[in-house]
Amino acid sequence: MLKRFIAVALLFTSSLTYAETVLESGSLSILNDIQQRTKGLNEEQRVKVITETLLGTPYNSHTLNASFSAKETLVINLKSMDCMTFIEYTEAFKRSENYDDFIHNLKNIRYTQDNISYVNRRHFFTDWLYQNDGMVFDITQTISPNAVQVYKNLNLKSHGQRFIQGLPVTKRVVSYIPTEYIDEAVLDALQTGDYIGIYANRAGLDVSHVGIAIRQGGKIYFRNASSLKLNLQVMDIELMRYLRGKAGIIVVRSTVDSSTGY
Repeated sequence: MLKRFIAVALLFTSSLTYAETVLESGSLSILNDIQQRTKGLNEEQRVKVITETLLGTPYNSHTLNASFSAKETLVINLKSMDCMTFIEYTEAFKRSENYDDFIHNLKNIRYTQDNISYVNRRHFFTDWLYQNDGMVFDITQTISPNAVQVYKNLNLKSHGQRFIQGLPVTKRVVSYIPTEYIDEAVLDALQTGDYIGIYANRAGLDVSHVGIAIRQGGKIYFRNASSLKLNLQVMDIELMRYLRGKAGIIVVRSTVDSSTGY
């Protein structure tokens, strides 16, 4: 696929850093379109326009570098995406008024310590909470008294191998709301733009999937980049329908969307 390589000057504190950005073919027009259409909108309206524009985008789990030994670049691919890059792009758009803002914010969302590298990438959903630089906060326990805490060894499979080679095992406390306790009170507390992680019972993982809460027509929808063979695109499904047979949810709110006391 044709790639456009751009050297982008980014200003961080008092130092000027140059990062190689890979802008996939066709992505710039989508980026410009979203930024034009979201000018002057409030936070909820912005989220809806951003994510509605991306509805139908093909699912692709291989848009980012998949090896710690390969050179890492800041990839922008708005023509195909997986569940994680979908929420990364959404959060970057929410925080950005122009192209340079978008590059700056995407880097800070995807990576820690101003370092574009495989080991500094936020590979796990809860990395957003533990390495978030004030970007988001966990409202899971706030919106439900039935949230439970689980101790996880992230990246460690039950038989001792690692999910992601080159990354360490991280001890982490994960809070989630079991599906049987997701009632009307929980649904009423969700805002358009909240990030929802589908809790994974599997050893070594925090979530099995992520998406975005969208409130419309009196219902909460789960807008997500679906890897299911029948879908393979960014799509909507009613949240409670999606949660059938799932263990529960982790709910994370962007500081951009924090209009409540949570």
